[in-house]
Amino acid sequence: MNLLDFAIIGILGIFVLAGVYKGFVHTALDILCFMLCALFAFLMTPLLSFRVEQNETVFNTMLYYTEGSENIYDVEYIKKNISEISNAELEDIYEHSKVAFPMDDRIRSNVADAAFESSNIYTLGDYFNQTMVLVTINILVFLLLFIVLRIILGFIIGWWNYAKPLPVLRRFEIPASVGAGLIRGILAVFLIFMLCPIILTILPFDVVSDLVENSRLAKFFYYSNVLLGLMPGV
Repeated sequence: MNLLDFAIIGILGIFVLAGVYKGFVHTALDILCFMLCALFAFLMTPLLSFRVEQNETVFNTMLYYTEGSENIYDVEYIKKNISEISNAELEDIYEHSKVAFPMDDRIRSNVADAAFESSNIYTLGDYFNQTMVLVTINILVFLLLFIVLRIILGFIIGWWNYAKPLPVLRRFEIPASVGAGLIRGILAVFLIFMLCPIILTILPFDVVSDLVENSRLAKFFYYSNVLLGLMPGV
């Protein structure tokens, strides 16, 4: 275990204590709100992301910080048309490139489908750049939408609880609250780890990647992150 493991355990512990303090019903409502916010944010992300992508200043800023083409180990391939690169060469490039999950999967998919051909994007370097920028934008837009929606629903739940206090279970209140708090904490950590690929891209240092790779909990919340897996790369 490393510092990241202890940090994750600490976050889960805080949510468990919050669950006991708020009670099972309130915490269960928070979990429901999480799911509703995540669903709505996922549905709205493509619409808002498209508008963000059209902003040249924002796009170029994202491109500056991600610089996907720098991950291609052989500079000769950067300006090469993807149709001129064999599958074996592509696999070798993917294997040697240090691209964070899920950007690596999205690059593979976009190159295989020639996803940006309609935008007159043909070179491998541009496919790396475009995909990594779009994934970054989609993640940030999703998180922004989620946070805004969660704040709104949080006010509604708080007002409802104030006007008409939520019921308290007479039996098994504490165990149920602990379980609900733990579930809420796990969902929150999954949400936090959506920033992991962006951090690993902007800070491509071994000490940062080693911190994640040497943490059992971090690897679980990162590589098993359903929310990240749903993020589009186009």
